[in-house]
Amino acid sequence: MEKETFSGKSFADDLAVYKMLKLRLRNFSGQSATELCMGLIVLVPIILVLFDLSVIVLGVQLNDATCREAARVAALGDPTTCSTRAQAVINRANNQGSSMLSNFQLINCNSSVSAADITAMQPYGGPVSGTVSVTTRVDIKPFVVHLVYTGSSPLHFQSVQTYPFTYTVPNQATQN
Repeated sequence: MEKETFSGKSFADDLAVYKMLKLRLRNFSGQSATELCMGLIVLVPIILVLFDLSVIVLGVQLNDATCREAARVAALGDPTTCSTRAQAVINRANNQGSSMLSNFQLINCNSSVSAADITAMQPYGGPVSGTVSVTTRVDIKPFVVHLVYTGSSPLHFQSVQTYPFTYTVPNQATQN
């Protein structure tokens, strides 16, 4: 009595089919490994570039927000001390940032109101009309993208924001 086989044919036929399938599976697995390696060679740099571009976009947005906040805070008080208030905002942003984005710098803080303008309002005081313009810069250190653009790291981005002063010179006139 002959043994029942997988295909219903003889054992030798099943063995030949098995060897052929095994050979095909081996060829497919080698081809799949090659395709996976080639796909990773293309995919890994694309993922790194996308990560770098997202870090750059985040850094530029944070620089704009930091510059806007520094200009807003600088416009809140005495125009002669606007740069110290703006620098305090920059220092706070540097303390809260990551190593890739903690290089915020105050480039300049220009006030259209001079100390002579404020002195001219004495002793009666009044609202100050003028603006403060703050320029900040951030240095971003991406992994791959800097090689494509400039070849040097870090990349520098600047932002300029202007706000009107909301300061009123106090009335120092004495009453008789």
